[in-house]
Amino acid sequence: MTETMAGRTILLGLIFFIVCVVPTFGLYEDQIGKFDWVQQYVGVVDHAVFDESSVPARRIIVATAQNVLAALSTKNGEIAWRHVLENQDSAKIDLLASEGQHVTTVAGNLLRSWDAISAALIEEIQLDHTPVAGVLQRAVRLTDSEVVLAELVAGSIIVTTLDRSSGAALDHAMVAAPWLNGDTKCISIDKTLVCLELSFGLVFTLPLTAASPSFISQPLASIGLEDPGANPQVTLQKVPGSTSHLVIQVTGVRKLVHVHEDGLHLVLDLSGTKASSMTDGVLYTITQTRRLVTIEAVELESGNELGEQGVVVELPFQSGTVLSLAVYRFERRDGGMALRAFVTCSDHALHLISSAGVVWSREEALASVIAAEAVDLPVDGANINYHDQLPPRTGLVGSLIHRVRTQCSHIAHWFSSLVGSSDSFQAALHTLKRDELNLRKLLVVATSSGKVLGIDSWSGDVVWSIYVAQLAPLHGNKLFLYTQRTSAHFPHEPQSVIVGRHKVTGEGLLVVFNPISGTAIGDSGIIPLGYQLMQGLLMHHADEQYLKPLLLVDKTLTPRIFPASGENVVLEHKDTIFLHLTQPGSSVLTGYSLRFSKPGAMTLTEVWTVSLGGGPITGVYGKLASEKVHSPGRVLADRSVLYKYVNPNLAVVTTQGYDHVNKNTLTLYLVDTVTGAVIESVSHKKVSGPVHIVHSENWVVYTCFNDKYRRFEVTSLELFEGLSQGNATAFSSFGGRATPPILERQAYILPIGVQATAHTTTEKGITTKFILFALQSGNVLQMSKWLLDPRRPMTGGPREEGLMPYMPELRISPHEMITYNHTLPRISAIFTAPTGLESACLVLVYGLDLFYTRLFPSKMFDVLKDDFDHYLIGGAVLALLIAALITRKLAQKKALKQSWK
Repeated sequence: MTETMAGRTILLGLIFFIVCVVPTFGLYEDQIGKFDWVQQYVGVVDHAVFDESSVPARRIIVATAQNVLAALSTKNGEIAWRHVLENQDSAKIDLLASEGQHVTTVAGNLLRSWDAISAALIEEIQLDHTPVAGVLQRAVRLTDSEVVLAELVAGSIIVTTLDRSSGAALDHAMVAAPWLNGDTKCISIDKTLVCLELSFGLVFTLPLTAASPSFISQPLASIGLEDPGANPQVTLQKVPGSTSHLVIQVTGVRKLVHVHEDGLHLVLDLSGTKASSMTDGVLYTITQTRRLVTIEAVELESGNELGEQGVVVELPFQSGTVLSLAVYRFERRDGGMALRAFVTCSDHALHLISSAGVVWSREEALASVIAAEAVDLPVDGANINYHDQLPPRTGLVGSLIHRVRTQCSHIAHWFSSLVGSSDSFQAALHTLKRDELNLRKLLVVATSSGKVLGIDSWSGDVVWSIYVAQLAPLHGNKLFLYTQRTSAHFPHEPQSVIVGRHKVTGEGLLVVFNPISGTAIGDSGIIPLGYQLMQGLLMHHADEQYLKPLLLVDKTLTPRIFPASGENVVLEHKDTIFLHLTQPGSSVLTGYSLRFSKPGAMTLTEVWTVSLGGGPITGVYGKLASEKVHSPGRVLADRSVLYKYVNPNLAVVTTQGYDHVNKNTLTLYLVDTVTGAVIESVSHKKVSGPVHIVHSENWVVYTCFNDKYRRFEVTSLELFEGLSQGNATAFSSFGGRATPPILERQAYILPIGVQATAHTTTEKGITTKFILFALQSGNVLQMSKWLLDPRRPMTGGPREEGLMPYMPELRISPHEMITYNHTLPRISAIFTAPTGLESACLVLVYGLDLFYTRLFPSKMFDVLKDDFDHYLIGGAVLALLIAALITRKLAQKKALKQSWK
């Protein structure tokens, strides 16, 4: 009887477990990928080889500038496996070699061997070599028994020979090269180091196998190269598939040379081609005419052209210039020869080409995003509110004319889309439209390669792309991306602008385009400025065309307006426009005004100058121009109000220095950029970067590394006016205060380092602020601002709402990771944007990978739940309405009867 009861108890417990517990395993799993997506990339490809472990090759092994070793599937281009190696300049992958089923890499002082199929690390050998300071370039030669390192420094070359099996040093030699400098181009090809020095008109070769190596020189004319002229562009490229051939390119003239112990020998003139590769004695060359790419094959010994192995394809739209070519040839089942060509382009795109065309393409430019912006999608014609687009001071007649004109323009636009070409008709059918809550955005990103892309936030698909070959980042690897006109001003098309510099001249360059369609605005959308930029600012006030002008300042401190029609708007508000400038490496911050500008003569007038101590200025961090402050104060425990010091002109300026006593020093200054007054300053001794700062409303949160205690710390600053508010309507930097603002400060300990920081933004600023930390582990943590409140009491203290006792260690909960099971390496920045829903915030994390999600910091307080019973509530309301009508009727009858009594 006891056994039967025990068995029943176990059975009931098992049933309870299956019914109640098992379904909870998938509680959030069905949400994965519904509101977020992640895209993995490898970066800018430096080395590429086809996997030799199978025929035909199923993978392409690549090594990138981001120190990533990965295998790409030849079938669809997806990443078969990926290893993110050390992120150090000294550990850059210098060599990639395919050796049967293994892949060998040399990065820094580590020689590694990997399994090409499983990506497992087979062997790792520490090379007995001390890095040399001031290395300009490094070349590596690998044999079955030795590793030869050639390190180029100014005036000499250091050649070190090491044993491959043990890593021990075998030989060390220094070869004098007085002509060697930073502009000298060198490359290692098999057993020889080749250097090209145009100032002498010579090419030098250094055998790396000799006991006492010495340079052999020969004139450039011996290999068919003439005087290149001024500002030549020199490129030395290895020929993939060959161990003794090299391509030398000098300003468009390309020569194929054979490298041997006695020097160089000219083989072919490849001028007009973009890249070349060699397989089984067949030379493949690629030429490009815009998007059209032609691959030709020539038998090197006989010189016969192999037309059956040639390929003519068209690359995807907005492709860059071909930079490299790797060809893999294999025999098909029918006995014929098949061709696969791996092509890298200047826009960082990768293409695999076969005889049938382009097999796949990868947008690796998205691995180097440096600017992002979220653009509102256009609404349907039925939802356009024409009265919102009225110019100021429009009368009744003007309003009627404006409405009729706008509707006619809308009808004409709709009719032209119907009678247009089939392509435009299909494009009109698939045009992105704004959803009801404005949760769907178009993410516009600008990359370091000069490529600009529009990404659909719902799916992560690339909607359009623009490639500007001349565009390069400004100082500090930055591009300014501004939206001058949104999609809310129909029939005016939206307009965005990118501020960068010209890749060759270094002068300013503007790229103007429609952020919804990706089409250029103007002749080509590319506007060379003709001067070097020092600052670029977007004005807050729009002109009659709803276009916000751009203020540009050149090196001579001359302000200019783009477009020129916006000068009237700037002059109208010139008394309220202030800007600040600083020189790189300087500790002086200078403020300027446009107050004395006149039409046609814009001038900057110096207003104030502040010399900050603690070292050179490393960063200036302002607030978001679109930020809204919902609450002006905080309610204390005694029900009084502590008002916030909300200064829209406040900027955080950081300086970092070094002294022999305190070592690394970090100082933060809170500077009013209108008057130049230093509101507060905070100094940290024995701390180092990188420093990541979040500045919003009346608080600042920043992270650093404490060198003394060897830990990561996050510090929170908050400014308050006090129990009385100076001006409740508008803040003025010129309205002096009798007392300085109150500074609350507190530091906390983070258990792990931080790569980037940001804060959530919402439309009205009502939702609780969350701080986003991109951790070094590859996760993104969301942390409520309440946990970083500097007013958290040490012991006891006021019992304010939401104010917890102070604890120095911040605990990281896995439930607060917005990336859940994704690991994002090399995160560079976090971008946040508001939506039409106050509780929702969009987050884009970019670096080596892209990750997008939605955040609800205060939960979905303004949205009904998915399981909300609309029928029950509707029935209850209807029943109450009927009951109210019936009781009203009965009450009227009762009142009538009582009146007749």
